[in-house]
Amino acid sequence: MYKSTIQQFILFVITTFIVIKTGKHMIELNDINSFFDFGMVMLFFIAFIIFLNTFLRLGSKLIGSLGF
Repeated sequence: MYKSTIQQFILFVITTFIVIKTGKHMIELNDINSFFDFGMVMLFFIAFIIFLNTFLRLGSKLIGSLGF
C-alpha cells in the first residue's frame, strides 16, 4: 500500500516514540510476570516492524529524489 510522504513521516515519528518508550520498559524488565509485560514486549516488536518499514520507504524516497 502506497502512502504519501507526510503520512509516512507521521507514522515514523509515532513508531519511533513507541519503540523508545517500550524499549526502555523492556530494559527494566527482568521477567514477564503479567499480561501488561507481555503486551509491552509484543507492542515493541510490532512497532519495530512498522518502524523499519516506514524507515526503508522514506529512505528509498530520499535516495530516489537525490537521483542515485
